[in-house]
Amino acid sequence: MPPSEALLAAVAKLDMIELCGRIIANPERNAPRASVAEVFALARATEGLWAIALEAMLLVNALEQAMPWEGTDGEQHEHVAIQMAAVRDLLTPLSPIPTQPENDHASSS
Repeated sequence: MPPSEALLAAVAKLDMIELCGRIIANPERNAPRASVAEVFALARATEGLWAIALEAMLLVNALEQAMPWEGTDGEQHEHVAIQMAAVRDLLTPLSPIPTQPENDHASSS
């Protein structure tokens, strides 16, 4: 069942950074007080961020396999290698990245 228009309207008004900061600052107090709209928004954001992380990991792997490492311009090689390492470092705390959606419509959101 899709979310109601009232729920979507409430989600649209949220400041996600503020919401996350409030929960992180005092999770025992603020997490249980989260509204349905806030929980829904956090779930959607989490799902979207995992999708981004998965795509980034696939991109890094594809770049790694496609790079003609030998004979490549040294400066270009260094910039790509630095960027790939940075993406991998950012993705490490998210590992293991789920590769299968929980349900059929999870990836269509």
